Amino acid sequence: MSSEDRDAVDTVDAASAAGELTIDELAARTGTTVRTVRFYASQGLLPPPTRRGRIAYYDSSHRMRLDLIRSLQEHGYTLAAIQRALERIPDDAPPATYGVQAAVLAPWLPDETESITRGDLDRRAGRAVTDEEVDYLVEVGALSRNDDGAFTVWTNMLGHALELMRLPVPTSVLHDSASLIGQHATAVAEGLTEIFIKAIWEPYRRGEMAHEEVVAMLTRLRPLAVQGLVSAFVQAADHAARRGLED
Repeated sequence: MSSEDRDAVDTVDAASAAGELTIDELAARTGTTVRTVRFYASQGLLPPPTRRGRIAYYDSSHRMRLDLIRSLQEHGYTLAAIQRALERIPDDAPPATYGVQAAVLAPWLPDETESITRGDLDRRAGRAVTDEEVDYLVEVGALSRNDDGAFTVWTNMLGHALELMRLPVPTSVLHDSASLIGQHATAVAEGLTEIFIKAIWEPYRRGEMAHEEVVAMLTRLRPLAVQGLVSAFVQAADHAARRGLED
C-alpha cells in the first residue's frame, strides 16, 4: 500500500471515529439525495463541511439541520422561512436545540393534504361547487389552487367547510363569518405568541429553562390553549345570544 493510500485510509478511520459522514452517507442517513444536500448547501442552509484532502465530511449538526429542513418543508414552510429559522441556530448547537425549534415551528394540527380535481371537489360536496364557494374554501384555508387547475386540500378542514356550505345560508354569510373569525383568531394567536415569547422563549434563550422543559410545555400548552379558546367562545356566544334576545 502506498503512503498516499495509507493516508486516505487513516483519514477515513479518523472521520469514522469522530462520527463524521461523507455526503453519500449523510444523504442515506437523512433519507435525501446527494443532489439535495448540495442544493441546500448552495442556498446557505447548511454550513460548509470539513475537508480532509479531497473528501468532505459532515457531522451531527449537518444531520440535525437536514432533519429540521425536511420537517419544516413537510409543514409547508418555504426555503426563505426555513433559512430564517436556521439563522437563529448556531452551527455548534446541541441536538436538543433543534428539537426545540422543531417543536416551536410544528403546526398545531397535522397537515394531511392531497391533490384533487374540480370534479373530485364536486363529488365530495355532493353537487357542483360554484366559483364563489371555491373562493370561500380558499379563504378559510380548506384548499389552495394549483397551477395545473387542481387543488391541494387540507382534509381536516375541508369536511368542516363543506358541512357549513350545506347549510341553507348565502355564501356571502359564510364569507363574512370566515372573515370575522379570521380577524379575531389572528389577534388571539398574536397575543398568545407574545405571551409565549415573554414567559417561555426569552427565559429559555437566557438559559433559565431546559430544552426538555420547553418541548414538554409546548406539548401541553397547545391543546390547553385550544380548549380554553373554545370554552371562552362558547361562554361569549351564550352571553351574546342572551343580550340579543333581551334587546
